[in-house]
Amino acid sequence: MASVMDSFKNDVIDLESLPRFEEVEFQSISGNYLLKSNFQTGIFFLFILSGWIGLYYYEIGTSYLPVALAGIVILFGFKFWNNLMMQKKYGYALRERDILYRRGYIINSITIVPLNRIQHVAVSRDALDKILNISSLRIFTAGGSGSDISIPGLNPDLAASLKEALASRLTPNED
Repeated sequence: MASVMDSFKNDVIDLESLPRFEEVEFQSISGNYLLKSNFQTGIFFLFILSGWIGLYYYEIGTSYLPVALAGIVILFGFKFWNNLMMQKKYGYALRERDILYRRGYIINSITIVPLNRIQHVAVSRDALDKILNISSLRIFTAGGSGSDISIPGLNPDLAASLKEALASRLTPNED
């Protein structure tokens, strides 16, 4: 009778044979997500600007108001530019054994979630998403909240199809 140690194998993996995620062609998200991001930023800008107008009207801190206005305009100008740059970098790819999600332009981030680690998949839409005809696909994993991903700005039909494709792999096939 052979011992357990005689049958144990732990072969070295050839790193060159592993698939390269850098070569994957990512699918972009809907341009309507940029409209949503800019709308939300614009609403916040108007809220901050109304506070500035209130200070100006009541002449509170008048010596600092021009500097504050310049700071507000620069900050929100950067935020609108940031929304545009982020929109260009968002992407996802579904492969045979995993799903990839890319985001970020200054600090690029690609999250790779093996399909066997996915525990739950959900599609979410808020009121603005319904107006803009977009959805978010949320993927929950066994690795905890740090490995969960949410892909925003998907067409609702595409989000539903991706959810079904991923959910079909969650249940083992009965042969």
